[in-house]
Amino acid sequence: MNITQNIGIRICGTGSSVPTRTVTNDDMATIVETSDEWISTRTGISERHFADQETNLSLGTEAAEKAIAMAGIPREEIGVVICATITPDNIVPSQACLLQKSLGLTEQIFAFDICAACTGFLYAMHTARSLLCTMPEKKYALVVASELLSRVTNFADRNTCVLFGDGAGAAVITLDENSRYAFDCGADGNTEVLYCPKSYHNTNPFAASLPEQPEQQVKMEGRAVYSFAVQALSGSIRRVADQVGGYPEHYICHQANARILQAAAKQLKEPMEKFFLDIAKYGNTSAASIAIALDDCVRSGAVKRGESVMLSGFGGGLSYGTAYFTF
Repeated sequence: MNITQNIGIRICGTGSSVPTRTVTNDDMATIVETSDEWISTRTGISERHFADQETNLSLGTEAAEKAIAMAGIPREEIGVVICATITPDNIVPSQACLLQKSLGLTEQIFAFDICAACTGFLYAMHTARSLLCTMPEKKYALVVASELLSRVTNFADRNTCVLFGDGAGAAVITLDENSRYAFDCGADGNTEVLYCPKSYHNTNPFAASLPEQPEQQVKMEGRAVYSFAVQALSGSIRRVADQVGGYPEHYICHQANARILQAAAKQLKEPMEKFFLDIAKYGNTSAASIAIALDDCVRSGAVKRGESVMLSGFGGGLSYGTAYFTF
């Protein structure tokens, strides 16, 4: 294979998994002052899934199993596994290493996690492609995005708790010299707009003073996130469109708020019909969002082989990114 800078990727298989427990907007109204109308009209969300017995690993494993089954490839040919998550089960080992064992993958594998919040799946997919380009002996990469946002949600804050859900998505990718690929990304370090501290129990006996442990909960300035998201999404999509000479047939974007996608579509002068929406069923699942939406598109037939796609995301970091490829 002639590997060049613009060599494309082929999505061989996709999969997704969500917890069995469904929580509706009416359910949320029993714990905070809100209503189905208030949530759905402002966000497009009708329900979400929250983990009970499920773990990050169990959801990621199920999504990955489905992706591998669709791809129909031997597991020993998977040479890269990357997991995008901000809610891992452990600090060490990584979710990717746990997935290697859970899925029975070979030990001769490149396995690690990426923390890029809602842009995580895009960053992981681009990183996997880059690794495949530099290691021709590795034929396939498995990219998994899995989140349990219920672990870090403040369920007393009605402005944020109604937004989030748990879930996982996965894709098996390989290089495809007959496919075009383009990518754009960016980051703007910010702990004011969207922030979730890590709460460690500090027992360092040599510390002069031990800081008070922060609450490990997501904090978000909604209006600032909205403004950032619309500009980041539309700007990134335009830059990728400039690279490839036009806009795609389909957009599969991070599902944070239906209004954000509507505003971005308006700025781009693109029809909303090209933007896939499944936020009503899942809410915002951070890194898993684009991966779940991609799987929904593939399994429903909304995206067909040979059609052009842009995946685009934005989120905590602040971070953003867009990838163009032919499905």
